[in-house]
Amino acid sequence: TPTSNTTLCQASVGYGQAPIWLLPLSELSDPDAAITFFLALKQNPKAVQKLERIFWKITDPDSSEYQKWLTRSEINKILTLDSKILSAVKRFLRKQSFTSVELIGTDVFAIKTTIRQASEFFSAQFRPYKNIKTGRTIHLAQGEMCLTDEISQYVDFWLDFVDDPFNNREPTDPSKKLTVFSSDANATDTVTTQNIPIIVPQFVRSYYNIPDVSKTGLESDVSQGALEFGGQFYSEQDLEKYLQEVNITSEPLKTKHILGINDPSNPGVETMLDIEQMVGINPLAETWYFNDDVKNISSDGMFIKILTINELDDLPQILSISYGRPEANVCAGVTNCDQNVVDLNKRFTIRANIEFMKLTMKGITVLVATGDDGVNDFDADCTNTMFNPTYPASSPFVTSVGATTLVNVQYNVLQDQPPACTAFNPPLVCVSDGDEIAVSVYDPLFAKYTSGGGFSNFAPQPPYQKAAVHDYFKKTSVMFPPPSMYNRKGRAYPDVAAFGVNIFAVVNGTDGLGFGTSISAPLWAGIVSILNSRSIKITGKTLGFLNPLLYKMAKECPECLNDITVGNNKCTRAVCTDQCKGFQAACGWDPVTGLGTPNAGNILQYITELLKKKMKKTEYN
Repeated sequence: TPTSNTTLCQASVGYGQAPIWLLPLSELSDPDAAITFFLALKQNPKAVQKLERIFWKITDPDSSEYQKWLTRSEINKILTLDSKILSAVKRFLRKQSFTSVELIGTDVFAIKTTIRQASEFFSAQFRPYKNIKTGRTIHLAQGEMCLTDEISQYVDFWLDFVDDPFNNREPTDPSKKLTVFSSDANATDTVTTQNIPIIVPQFVRSYYNIPDVSKTGLESDVSQGALEFGGQFYSEQDLEKYLQEVNITSEPLKTKHILGINDPSNPGVETMLDIEQMVGINPLAETWYFNDDVKNISSDGMFIKILTINELDDLPQILSISYGRPEANVCAGVTNCDQNVVDLNKRFTIRANIEFMKLTMKGITVLVATGDDGVNDFDADCTNTMFNPTYPASSPFVTSVGATTLVNVQYNVLQDQPPACTAFNPPLVCVSDGDEIAVSVYDPLFAKYTSGGGFSNFAPQPPYQKAAVHDYFKKTSVMFPPPSMYNRKGRAYPDVAAFGVNIFAVVNGTDGLGFGTSISAPLWAGIVSILNSRSIKITGKTLGFLNPLLYKMAKECPECLNDITVGNNKCTRAVCTDQCKGFQAACGWDPVTGLGTPNAGNILQYITELLKKKMKKTEYN
């Protein structure tokens, strides 16, 4: 047990990027304004180690424990804190007369109160900041926030709306995520005289050998979902128009599967890209949408969002996340970022990783986009001495997805060509074939971004990928960036990739072409939900955490993945100069496109044989 008399202070750092967050004229926050903050208690290291041991067994396809997923109560039972510690903290919090105190999971308290009480509790003053895009006001403490000795010995860290370094990246300007074309305008007037390729689900299915479940049906009921942040809303009308234009039939999202705040009149580019792409690949799956306040707990933070989702018993089998922040985000724009702040950021990351691990231990697949700024992430001018990995793509407990584009594009008429292919005046034409390469800002299809990838500075390299990473660094034909710029022993990402350029989409009633790794992740989600249908039929279980299976499959079934060997991730979204360093794509795994893009038909055959063999072994043992 920690000793007492250890007053705990924590720096308060703002993560809003100007001009998104503006400081109003008032000097201090209104004392009666409401605020929510979170106290994360210290976890029992032995309990966490036990949970991780179980995790590696049940996610290893070579283990006899494979797919023996746990329930929420089983996971929480392992992590439950000593009752004396919980009682002491609860007793102390009750004395404060807060508006409400709620225990989330086993070790995090959500506390709703006023600025006046929060100021007294933390011995700090707060100032209001307003988001000029959403109109939302947050309150940020100035300087350090300190906890009294009475409970500081039990607390790991605390968060408010902006103190969570995994607070989502401000969604990319729609002009960079979606190029809009009018069906009655001549695209040559505004873009280019050469063909502009349109990628529709029919082409994706053909190129990646994905079964057309609209015709074949699913072998088992499956579900898939998109996790959204900060004012990114879902529109049923947009989805209906999209499905009509790509000639696919699917049911609208059920009301019970739209969780959190939603404003259909103001659809978000990110949300519609996510949902349209996964539904376009698997229109028969139950699709879910998550946004803010999933459990009426006001926080945009990644850690809190995953924590609260972990407390829901009814969840989709797959979650796609198209958001992230630099791992070292706490230090972004902070002039006095000392080692204490860096250590705090690492603790945030470790705790968030545990939440992702808990999620996957229930048999849920988590797919995360790698970001659109290459290996340099938010270092727009490539002047940093170290690369800045993107989180949560760099978490060892998620499947990280990069992006590809096409060269040598062909434009033959597609089989089952949908109306979207003739929705625009030429030169917008549906793609029928081409060769995949990694996405770069100077992509021939006008990508305007660079697929993210690299190595975590916080998470160690997990066992499932050590051999693949080792093989990458043995290649004599590959030029590597200076070793001082990255942590070669860290979690390497991405794991896989998929198309991320010129994908047909509908947002706010308008047709357009979407860009970003945030397209690649939901494409994989649609594919994995089809794979889940087969897995459930054979074993009664979902595939869950994919990575050990993916790396094993890449070794045993090279034809299951399309190896991408051309491209690099040295550019950012803004620049690509000689000063920008990065990694190159190569044969096998690489930090640009991972293991490659899917051949879904071959993957289906591989997992069928693998799971049937395991079922036979189970019968005989």
